[in-house]
Amino acid sequence: METRDLDRIRFVTRHFNDLQGLQYWAPLGLITLAWTGTTLLRAVLLLGALLLILGARRYYRNTFGEVEHEPATELQPVSVFSPAGPMPQLQDVEQVTPILRHFLVTVALAVVLFSFFQAIPPNFLVQGGESPGQHPRILLEPAPYLGPPIMKFYPNGAESRSPSMVKAVVAQTMYVLYGSLFLGLWLWRERRRSQSHHLALAVLLLGLSALGTSLGYLARKDGEIPPFIDSLLPALVYPGLALLLCGSSAVLAGLLDHWQLVRALGRPVAQEED
Repeated sequence: METRDLDRIRFVTRHFNDLQGLQYWAPLGLITLAWTGTTLLRAVLLLGALLLILGARRYYRNTFGEVEHEPATELQPVSVFSPAGPMPQLQDVEQVTPILRHFLVTVALAVVLFSFFQAIPPNFLVQGGESPGQHPRILLEPAPYLGPPIMKFYPNGAESRSPSMVKAVVAQTMYVLYGSLFLGLWLWRERRRSQSHHLALAVLLLGLSALGTSLGYLARKDGEIPPFIDSLLPALVYPGLALLLCGSSAVLAGLLDHWQLVRALGRPVAQEED
C-alpha cells in the first residue's frame, strides 16, 4: 500500500463520522430546498430528508461499522496543592468541538464584514417579480424610502430600506452562512486537496454575497450594471434562488463526501464475498 493511500485512509478514519454526507449534508440540502417549493413539495422534501437521515445512519453502520474514540484519560489522585500543573481530566475536556470552533470563527468574521459593507452602499430598488421569464433591474433610490419602517442604521442616523432591498439582503445572508460553513469545514479538515470542493463552494457562495453587497455601488441611475453582474442578478436579489443554490451546494457536498468515504474504505466485505 502506498504512503498516499495510507494517509488518505487515516484521514477518512479520523473524520469518519462527519464524512457521512448522506446523513448530514444531503438532508440539510433537502431541508433548504424544501423552502423554495410549494406546500406539497416542501412536505415531500422534508419527509425525504428525515428518511435519508434514518436510512443513512443504518447504512453506514452496517456497511462500514463504527469508529470508536479513544477512551478518556483515567482520573489520577492529585492533591489540591500539587505543583504538578492542571489535573489530567481537565486537560482532556474539550469545551468546544473543532468543527463548531472553526464554523463560529469563520461565520463571525464573515458576518462582521458583511454587516460593515451593508451599511455603506446606498439604498436601491429591485424591479421585477421573482417568477420565471422576468429579469430584475436595480435602480438607485432618488429619495429615502417612505414605506414600512424597515430600518438601515448609519452612524449619523437611520434610513428606511425598501422591501425589495431587504429580500436581497436575506439572499446575501444565506450565502454568507452557507459559505462560512463550507469554509470552516475546509479549514477543519486540514485544507486537504481532497476537500477542495468545500473551498470551491465557499468561494462561490461568499463571492455571490460580496457581489450582492456591492450592487449599490455598481448600479447606475438608469439601472445599467456590468453585463457579468447583470447575468447573475436574479441569484443576488431573490431569496428563492439563494435557497436553491445553497441547498444544491449542500446536497453536492454530501454526495462528494460520501464518494470519498466509499473510495477510501472500498467495498464492504459482505459484497466482496458475494
